[in-house]
Amino acid sequence: MTTVRTDRLFIWLMGSVLCGCANYATLQDASTMPEGKAQVGLAGTMTTYGIDYESTVTASTADGETVTTTASGSEQFTIPALVVFVRAGVTDRLELHGSAWLPLGASFGFKYMLVGDREEGFILSPGVDVGAPLSVSVLDEDLLFMDVIVPVHLGYGLTPGFATYVTPKYGLRIVGDSLHHVGGSTVGIAIGERLRLLIEGTLLYDATAEDLTLNGAIGLAF
Repeated sequence: MTTVRTDRLFIWLMGSVLCGCANYATLQDASTMPEGKAQVGLAGTMTTYGIDYESTVTASTADGETVTTTASGSEQFTIPALVVFVRAGVTDRLELHGSAWLPLGASFGFKYMLVGDREEGFILSPGVDVGAPLSVSVLDEDLLFMDVIVPVHLGYGLTPGFATYVTPKYGLRIVGDSLHHVGGSTVGIAIGERLRLLIEGTLLYDATAEDLTLNGAIGLAF
């Protein structure tokens, strides 16, 4: 009888896919929505996970002895996804927003525009995003998956219809009983006024697991 377990690989993927993917893409420039105004959008994303993993193989011999071996390696996974997002202005500088990564994963958060206005010039808007907590049974164990991301939205509006943005972000990821430190940044452009085209790329590094994630997104907001 032989039992094969790839614990670290499987648990890491479950945590990334279920709670992290909606937080990878920013899908907004640095400005906030005006008070009482809302914006909805739809985006296509591609997320590539590059991870190192360990596999433990336990085998029972005919003599009743148990032999355990451990192998390591690296894998890359690319997952396409559809993201639905919404933004709403609570005040002229405070915004609530949320996004859902279909079919799994969601996040909710806010940002506050400290510097600038939404027409032209430099903008600074810090915020917080929280991934929807999920409890999943993995290898006969109930595990909690959740993200808390702190982005700093930086941007520059060249015209009312064209802006660039850079969003450095730091986060904590709960994966079962482990706490992972995640950092990275999103770089993108926003084109248009009423109908807004968003093109961006994101790089995130999990310093605890020493794994790199790349995300590309193209979206329309209206």
